[in-house]
Amino acid sequence: MDYKKRAIRARNLLNNEEFQGIIKDLRENQLRLIANTSASEVEKREDAHAIYRALNEIEFLLRADVDAEKLIERKARDAHEH
Repeated sequence: MDYKKRAIRARNLLNNEEFQGIIKDLRENQLRLIANTSASEVEKREDAHAIYRALNEIEFLLRADVDAEKLIERKARDAHEH
Protein backbone atom coordinates (compact mmCIF):
# COMPACT_ATOMS: atom_id res chain seq x y z
CA MET A 1 0.00 0.00 0.00
CA ASP A 2 1.42 3.37 -0.88
CA TYR A 3 2.24 5.88 1.82
CA LYS A 4 -0.70 8.18 0.99
CA LYS A 5 -3.28 5.43 1.40
CA ARG A 6 -1.65 4.30 4.65
CA ALA A 7 -1.65 7.88 5.95
CA ILE A 8 -5.31 8.42 5.04
CA ARG A 9 -6.32 5.16 6.70
CA ALA A 10 -4.27 5.96 9.80
CA ARG A 11 -5.57 9.53 10.03
CA ASN A 12 -9.16 8.30 9.72
CA LEU A 13 -8.66 5.90 12.62
CA LEU A 14 -6.84 8.44 14.78
CA ASN A 15 -9.63 10.96 14.21
CA ASN A 16 -12.42 8.45 14.75
CA GLU A 17 -13.98 9.00 18.19
CA GLU A 18 -15.34 5.45 18.37
CA PHE A 19 -11.95 3.94 17.59
CA GLN A 20 -10.26 6.19 20.13
CA GLY A 21 -12.89 5.30 22.71
CA ILE A 22 -12.38 1.59 22.13
CA ILE A 23 -8.60 1.92 22.46
CA LYS A 24 -9.04 3.96 25.65
CA ASP A 25 -11.43 1.38 27.12
CA LEU A 26 -9.10 -1.48 26.23
CA ARG A 27 -6.16 0.31 27.85
CA GLU A 28 -8.18 1.03 30.99
CA ASN A 29 -9.26 -2.62 31.20
CA GLN A 30 -5.64 -3.76 31.06
CA LEU A 31 -4.57 -1.23 33.70
CA ARG A 32 -7.44 -2.38 35.90
CA LEU A 33 -6.33 -6.00 35.45
CA ILE A 34 -2.77 -5.06 36.39
CA ALA A 35 -3.95 -3.15 39.46
CA ASN A 36 -6.26 -5.93 40.63
CA THR A 37 -3.90 -8.88 40.37
CA SER A 38 -2.45 -10.44 43.46
CA ALA A 39 1.29 -10.63 43.96
CA SER A 40 1.26 -14.28 42.85
CA GLU A 41 -0.50 -13.57 39.53
CA VAL A 42 2.67 -12.60 37.71
CA GLU A 43 1.72 -14.17 34.37
CA LYS A 44 -1.71 -12.52 34.34
CA ARG A 45 -0.10 -9.15 35.09
CA GLU A 46 2.58 -9.64 32.42
CA ASP A 47 -0.05 -10.57 29.83
CA ALA A 48 -2.10 -7.46 30.66
CA HIS A 49 1.03 -5.31 30.43
CA ALA A 50 1.93 -6.83 27.05
CA ILE A 51 -1.57 -6.06 25.74
CA TYR A 52 -1.32 -2.51 27.09
CA ARG A 53 2.03 -2.03 25.31
CA ALA A 54 0.58 -3.48 22.10
CA LEU A 55 -2.30 -0.99 22.20
CA ASN A 56 0.22 1.83 22.58
CA GLU A 57 2.27 0.41 19.70
CA ILE A 58 -0.81 0.36 17.43
CA GLU A 59 -1.36 4.06 18.04
CA PHE A 60 2.37 4.77 17.58
CA LEU A 61 2.40 2.95 14.21
CA LEU A 62 -0.69 4.82 13.02
CA ARG A 63 0.94 8.13 13.94
CA ALA A 64 4.12 7.01 12.16
CA ASP A 65 2.13 6.51 8.92
CA VAL A 66 0.74 10.05 9.19
CA ASP A 67 4.19 11.45 10.00
CA ALA A 68 5.78 9.54 7.09
CA GLU A 69 3.37 11.19 4.66
CA LYS A 70 4.29 14.63 6.03
CA LEU A 71 8.00 13.88 5.78
CA ILE A 72 7.80 12.51 2.23
CA GLU A 73 5.75 15.46 1.05
CA ARG A 74 8.06 17.96 2.77
CA LYS A 75 11.11 16.37 1.11
CA ALA A 76 9.36 16.48 -2.27
CA ARG A 77 8.48 20.17 -1.76
CA ASP A 78 12.06 20.98 -0.72
CA ALA A 79 13.44 19.14 -3.76
CA HIS A 80 11.22 21.17 -6.10
CA GLU A 81 12.27 24.45 -4.47
CA HIS A 82 15.98 23.81 -4.95
